[in-house]
Amino acid sequence: MTTGRRAFGILGGGQLARMLAQAAASQGLSIAVFAARSSNPAVAVSERRFFGELQDRIALRSFFAACDGVVFESEFAPCDLLKEASQGLSVEFFPSLSILFELQDKLRQKEICRRLGLPFTEYRSLEEGLSPEVQLNQAVEAFGHSFVLKWAQLGYDGYGTYVSPDAWNDEARAQALDFLRRASEKKVPVFVEEKIPFRRELAMVGVRSTQGEFAHYPLVISRQREGMCRSVVGPAVGLGAEAETERQAAQAVRRLAEELGLVGAFAIEFFETADGGLLINEIAPRVHNSGHFTLDASETSQFENHWRAVQGRPLGSTRCAPGFAMLNLLGPSFPVASGALVPPEPTMHSHLHWYGKEESRPRRKLGHLNARTEKIEEVPSLERELEEVESRWHDSLR
Repeated sequence: MTTGRRAFGILGGGQLARMLAQAAASQGLSIAVFAARSSNPAVAVSERRFFGELQDRIALRSFFAACDGVVFESEFAPCDLLKEASQGLSVEFFPSLSILFELQDKLRQKEICRRLGLPFTEYRSLEEGLSPEVQLNQAVEAFGHSFVLKWAQLGYDGYGTYVSPDAWNDEARAQALDFLRRASEKKVPVFVEEKIPFRRELAMVGVRSTQGEFAHYPLVISRQREGMCRSVVGPAVGLGAEAETERQAAQAVRRLAEELGLVGAFAIEFFETADGGLLINEIAPRVHNSGHFTLDASETSQFENHWRAVQGRPLGSTRCAPGFAMLNLLGPSFPVASGALVPPEPTMHSHLHWYGKEESRPRRKLGHLNARTEKIEEVPSLERELEEVESRWHDSLR
């Protein structure tokens, strides 16, 4: 029984940990954060701070000893080491280490989908220990020259993914071989997927409590650029998606949560195919970028419901505004002078969530903007407004 827990920890110190810590503070929870360094975004908003690397068993054990429960900012955690470091302590993990282990590997995600009868993109594993040339031949044999290569582990925001171009040529072959070589150097398994001619990418955040209560947020449209979430708009139903599509997504989200025993907020990313079907792309067993809109558009944010879930408290309402938009604020392509990184000025219709990072790099997530409306037809204009804010901000940083 986890109801009434007070001492929680967050493993990680980035922007997701920062927003989790802020949500915890609003509920009166005592929070500790385990971060790599004092400049990490979550450190400034946390009551108790522990510092160390994820491979530091002694630092981890000290952190776990101060916590009743621990949640994760990222699924890329060394589960065996965490189990060893927590041996004999009363700390509980959300999700459990066994579930985290299963979902931190995309190949294991595929097997879970197969076992549960959930729709997913077709794939083939590439044999480890073979040369990149042989692996590339295996990929071409499986799906021709229309394929996607993915690292089974450690991939995020487009990193760890290679998408074959429409026109296959020597340059494309060289890039694919380089991708496979880097995977080999990192000793990361690789698999190949069929390149899906999808209509759009969709996502849904679900949440399940220790008491078995389940809820989900609206299906949203996730706009990607170079493999990274650029923006989110919704609800998808009202912006072209069918109600049946949302029903299928919710059914998949609930089945995954209940069959695995997931606790907390999590997300599934989908491809909507040309015929209106859904295929699961990836699963994230944690709070997710596609749910950032909930900070301003929902009655209860994904971060607050994450804490409610792990405490066994009743989940808050996931009802949302009739229309909403979220835009990730990314570091510009040009260098930003030290000390010159300042947040943008939001408009009267937008809300700024700034992560407090000290350094800008191209495509680095530095914050996000949210906006909501009572009229779904105003969502495109909200998108443009948020993009204009970012454009003016980039100009001001030159």
